Amino acid sequence: MSDLLTIAGNTYSSRLLIGTGKYKDFEETREAIETSGAEIVTVAIRRTNIGQNADEPNLLDFINPDKYTILPNTAGCFSAEDAVRCCKLARELLDGHDLVKLEVLGDQKTLYPNITHTLRAARELIDDGFKVMVYTNDGQGTGRHGLCGGNAAGFTDRVRPGHSQPAQYSPDPGRSERAHHRGCRCRHRLRRRPGHGNGL
Repeated sequence: MSDLLTIAGNTYSSRLLIGTGKYKDFEETREAIETSGAEIVTVAIRRTNIGQNADEPNLLDFINPDKYTILPNTAGCFSAEDAVRCCKLARELLDGHDLVKLEVLGDQKTLYPNITHTLRAARELIDDGFKVMVYTNDGQGTGRHGLCGGNAAGFTDRVRPGHSQPAQYSPDPGRSERAHHRGCRCRHRLRRRPGHGNGL
């Protein structure tokens, strides 16, 4: 196959990344992964046991890390500190594996990322030797050069962490945020933009 995928120096013949949630048990997870032909398997560290809970079934007893690239992700994290902690735990459990998918959420409803905490976590992880795939939005300031000067390993689009279907998407990314601010009592408010009335 000539159309190969290269991530962080590793080359794959399949472009499919498959998750490990939504299955009834690890045996069904293994069967689904084998059937899919995927070579990269994403694992939500906060939800799936890869050795952090010794008294629970371990995913790595069903999926061989020598055969698949295990891609730990920080789904369910709402702060940079929690995300960094998850990545370091995954690296320890995976014998130094340093490729991770970073997700730092800012909103339970929309599952949009918290860009401030995403940037903070990405910089700390990259400085610590991680290769980081970043879950981000389509804002102008969060592209490849906005995130850590282009040192991130890759970017993923707006997909619900741990789910197979996209999160809420709007052709106007600010629309959901403006709707949120209209209905909340939080102290911060969107700034008024010239020529756009009250900004809402």
